[in-house]
Amino acid sequence: MGFLDRFEENAADSARNRAQKNMEKNLEYLRNLDDINVNRIIKEICDIKNSGLYNKLIKAATADKFSDDTSFLGDLPKHGIEILAYDNLRMGGLLTTIFTKSLITTKDTLTLYSFIESVYFMHKSPLEKEDMLNIYFSGLDERIIFALDNFNSVYFEELPEPTPDYFQALNKVKWENKTLFSKISELMLSIQDLVCENTGYTVWESTYAALEDLFVQFLAACNAVNNGRLGIGTEDTIVAYKTFFKLIKTDVTKYKAIPERITDLDNHGDYLVCKKCRTYYQIPEGESVGDYSDNCECGGKLKYLGSPAIK
Repeated sequence: MGFLDRFEENAADSARNRAQKNMEKNLEYLRNLDDINVNRIIKEICDIKNSGLYNKLIKAATADKFSDDTSFLGDLPKHGIEILAYDNLRMGGLLTTIFTKSLITTKDTLTLYSFIESVYFMHKSPLEKEDMLNIYFSGLDERIIFALDNFNSVYFEELPEPTPDYFQALNKVKWENKTLFSKISELMLSIQDLVCENTGYTVWESTYAALEDLFVQFLAACNAVNNGRLGIGTEDTIVAYKTFFKLIKTDVTKYKAIPERITDLDNHGDYLVCKKCRTYYQIPEGESVGDYSDNCECGGKLKYLGSPAIK
């Protein structure tokens, strides 16, 4: 074994030991809270780590989920929750964080679909058009937003209608008590380091860690708004993580697209869609596709998705 090999091995051992110590430190802090709900969260975390489920989730979240032919992605118009998010929330990113102090943005909302796609992919791969219709038009998104950790048992008819007012409330949500969220997030990060190291994945080379934090934060914000509050507290963090763990243990392929929601898919407006990141850009009335660049912010190419009248 050469010097560089020994150096890399020692560095890997050091990183693994550091992650193990961080995990144990955060577990000790959480256990000392002596809270029955926190203890249940700890058990869930240990279960998904030891069962290999967390390993599978991270691999799914960072995998290419589609076959070589992804042309069907350009034929999928926006769905209700996405439209409401684009219309009522700020886009997200560095400038939003600096200048507007917005906590929940459009990008945060769309992490919901990133995780539904990843969990779906864990049960069926690659993802095809029918799968995407199930993901976007089954109502699972609304179940999660409004019922959270009861998403698998609530009657769909009992859910409220998504409205602009709901998303405008999400736009105003702030952290009231972030301590528990921060501690659990630190714990999850150390576990990510451990499980990724064992499978050849490196968290720092992916966006997974940030994606998980934004998703759980979005769930916590939903729980606050569902209960008539604009401040996210400890209770919301607990419900958010319970929802997260239930989702990744659920076979979401059983949620099928609602026929009434997909019979009229061609009756959409004019959009540009990126076939790489699947972000949609609506073309306002009075403007044309020629007014826009062919390139998405992610570096992908934009495809025109016109209304039937001008196709």
